[in-house]
Amino acid sequence: MNADAHRLNHRPATFGGRALRRIATGAARVTGLRHCSDVGWPRFQGGPIGEGVPIVLIHGFGVDGLTMLQLARRLIRKHHVVVPDLPGFGLHPDHDPKAIDFEFFLAAIDDLIATLNLDAPVLVGSSMGGAIAGGFAASRPSAVSGLVVIGPAGIEPPVDTEVFAAAKRDEHLLRVDSVASFERIYALNFTRPPWMPRFMKRIVAAEAAVRAEDHEVILRNLEDLMLGTAARFTGIACPTEIIWGADDRIIHPSAAACWQAAIPSATTTIIEDAGHSTMVEKPDAVAAIIEQLMRRIDDTDRPNRSR
Repeated sequence: MNADAHRLNHRPATFGGRALRRIATGAARVTGLRHCSDVGWPRFQGGPIGEGVPIVLIHGFGVDGLTMLQLARRLIRKHHVVVPDLPGFGLHPDHDPKAIDFEFFLAAIDDLIATLNLDAPVLVGSSMGGAIAGGFAASRPSAVSGLVVIGPAGIEPPVDTEVFAAAKRDEHLLRVDSVASFERIYALNFTRPPWMPRFMKRIVAAEAAVRAEDHEVILRNLEDLMLGTAARFTGIACPTEIIWGADDRIIHPSAAACWQAAIPSATTTIIEDAGHSTMVEKPDAVAAIIEQLMRRIDDTDRPNRSR
């Protein structure tokens, strides 16, 4: 049993944050995704259990599993889907942020798979989650059946975005501690940012501000990942899809070619009119690519493994 099984989940700091969580959880339930908070892994999950390969959706930096729900609800008709909150984010039990680095996240995915008894899942990761999923697939090839990375971190792009240029000056533009900083990051994530009422922005910014210092520590722990090389991912051997929004302003799409070179057997798709949060702007297109991967996996032998 994992180390967080008997620890309390993180609780939103504000009344508004708690209210938004309840609303989001209720809306997800209507679409077939139930929220579970047992065994130390707060998560959404849905779809048939024990039928075919499960799918784990891994969120990016500074957010939580809620950002993956539009994609998840398009997959649960055919697949068992798990959408966890990673340590340091969302409702996951609190950890010392100084201890959370790339290896910590890889061990956390080990724990998630073992705790939920997920048999060689497909990992789908966005941004930081893409680097975690890719690193896991490279270092534990028998533990996964397939991989999808969406605008992943992990390989420094040949072309700097504003975010990367700032990071090289030791400035962290991903820090959210006010409504203004939230609006800046929100706009960077999308080609056409979905409308959000002002009161909701205030709530999200207030929740983020409470954890801004912790998240900055984690981000600094991941600097070598953000500015890393392809060498970390050359061991990936499972069926793989690389997805990038053509208008990504956080991790430049030029990095897609670096990922393709690291994983020659992968398929790369650049989705037009999409930014960094491609799974939010174009969930149908991303879901179709994942379904394509699942069909490829059905046509190949699953990895040798034991439960």
